[in-house]
Amino acid sequence: MEDITNDAVKAVMAAYTPIEVKTLLHDHDEANFVHHQTKQDIIEFYAEHNEDMHHWLLDDSHAFEYYANAQAAYNYAQAKCKSEKERGALQNEFLKDVVYIFIATVAWDLAASHDMLDMTMEEVEDYQLAKDLEMSKNKLKLIQGGKN
Repeated sequence: MEDITNDAVKAVMAAYTPIEVKTLLHDHDEANFVHHQTKQDIIEFYAEHNEDMHHWLLDDSHAFEYYANAQAAYNYAQAKCKSEKERGALQNEFLKDVVYIFIATVAWDLAASHDMLDMTMEEVEDYQLAKDLEMSKNKLKLIQGGKN
């Protein structure tokens, strides 16, 4: 996924570690979307990336089903709202659903592109530790001016 140009995907890739990605694959509990917990986090991510997210979800045949069902449920529930306050609360839930469906889809794609789908959590932890070590070595080389 190194050739990705979608800024929303890049933002997820930059935010979530391999361990967080693997955790999301096994449990879509809201608590596991660790970088998008508050209403403000979700609204800011949505505001910055809504077009990229919607295009990604429309183009992904598996995610599209979840996305379309969320949209249909939102439209149905919105018609039942009796006040602007209810409508606003519902809209916030819908935005959260879209952001979480998007992140879960990107997590799956990331795991698949890095052969992590069949890895155990321990193997993913080792993978992340190796990546962290490699990054630390590169930083040290940079600090030392490229000396070995």
